[in-house]
Amino acid sequence: MGKRRSGQDSRAENEVGQFREYLLDKELSENTIKSYVASLKQYFSAHMAVTKKDGLDWKRELQERGLSAKTVNVRLNAYNAFCDMQGCPDCKCKTMRVHQATAVSNVISKADYERLLGCLKKDKNMRWYFGIKLLATTGARVSEYVRLRKSDFDRGYAELWTKGKIRRIYIPEHFREEATEYYSDLDGTCFLIENRYGGQITTRGVSQSLLNFAERYGIDKKVMHPHSFRHMFAVEFLKRNNNLSLLADVMGHSSMSTTAIYTRLTKEQQILAVNSAVTW
Repeated sequence: MGKRRSGQDSRAENEVGQFREYLLDKELSENTIKSYVASLKQYFSAHMAVTKKDGLDWKRELQERGLSAKTVNVRLNAYNAFCDMQGCPDCKCKTMRVHQATAVSNVISKADYERLLGCLKKDKNMRWYFGIKLLATTGARVSEYVRLRKSDFDRGYAELWTKGKIRRIYIPEHFREEATEYYSDLDGTCFLIENRYGGQITTRGVSQSLLNFAERYGIDKKVMHPHSFRHMFAVEFLKRNNNLSLLADVMGHSSMSTTAIYTRLTKEQQILAVNSAVTW
């Protein structure tokens, strides 16, 4: 039995390696490849074959573990991609239906954003004053934000490989005019937001810094996360320019239905509106 299991493990390891090469050929993003490979390893830790029955059993096991529909779907998408690689599409499983959010939540308000900038400026923390402004005025994902360089600042936009495609991120003229002097000593290869040692900051480092500022300046921690500023960018952009297709391009959304959520009130605004209206 031990030899049989060892042989199965070796075969699974070989197939996982082939799967990684398959995903690389498909030019998927590095994060997607890591996630899919980890998912397939989890599958092979419980199942030795790829069959419709095993796939459905695994789907049920994932659901019974209480994982979110989004997480289950990542695992299933990895399994289905492996089925495609193996040439057995009949073994694929349907993903779970994910409830489409009707409003964005935990968005930093314009007032809190301006208060945050004011506190940073008062503390002479210009690194994060301009760092926060860069995050809020580009609408960049945090994984993109940490890769922005001085050369991108100089030309007014960055072109980054993200989510399996080249995406252009604009750095607005208004921000560049204010920040030109601050960034003047950087050469083109320097990152615009660095860690305290002068190297590239991690996404986790950005998140932790925001939480530290929330505590220091008395701002709700729920809105002090990197994506909150991306949400704020979209909400404020539509107040000034209601071109939804343009915003979808600027945000890097593959579908305008994703962008359309910003045409609605935020979750917090919906709650206030309902509480104000329903008084009977």
